[in-house]
Amino acid sequence: MSIPAELLPPWLVWLLTAVLAALLAAAAWRAPWRRLTDGEQSHVWLGAIVALALLWSIAGGVGASVRIHLLGATIATLMFGPALGFVTLALAGAAVTAATAASWATYPAHVLLSAAVPVGVTWAMLRFAEAKLPPNYFIYIFVVAFLGGALAMAAAGVADAALVALIAPGTAYAGEDLLPMLLMLGFGEGTLSGMLVSLMVVYRPTWVATFSDARYLARRD
Repeated sequence: MSIPAELLPPWLVWLLTAVLAALLAAAAWRAPWRRLTDGEQSHVWLGAIVALALLWSIAGGVGASVRIHLLGATIATLMFGPALGFVTLALAGAAVTAATAASWATYPAHVLLSAAVPVGVTWAMLRFAEAKLPPNYFIYIFVVAFLGGALAMAAAGVADAALVALIAPGTAYAGEDLLPMLLMLGFGEGTLSGMLVSLMVVYRPTWVATFSDARYLARRD
């Protein structure tokens, strides 16, 4: 979700920049960088940054104020964990901002809405599934990846709408179309997440840090 720079007052840009800097510092500190010392894993990580940057660059407009796109945040979170997944998305957002010559004033809001919020939702869904639901492969795919991706997109959309309503209440946001938009985007995000994560855990399970063969595929009598 990307909000035009003209809608963001300077004080809010500085506030969001401070919040983003704090979150990135914490994520960089907690990220499992040692995982990337493996050649294959480092290549997967760099490839994920490029793929997410391409995904974020395919955006459409909503009303007169907001650009929307699929997030890939659930995929990044499940592949790398929440800390490294957030850093990955932030780097993808930086690449898109630089490549499109967009205003860097929009970068903090863009990353917080399109990365921090959905990463948090996805991680919460994963922890809920691990604590409350059976350790089943289909739970991981359909609940965590598919439903988690849909809810992550919905949460990002609601947060985006709330921010626009707060800072520019008179701006045309196409509010009457918000629910249908979130339903369509949520289904698309969930489908993308479910399909790609399903393929990876079958053919390249080592690419998905949050998936465990022992937990989800071990035979239980």
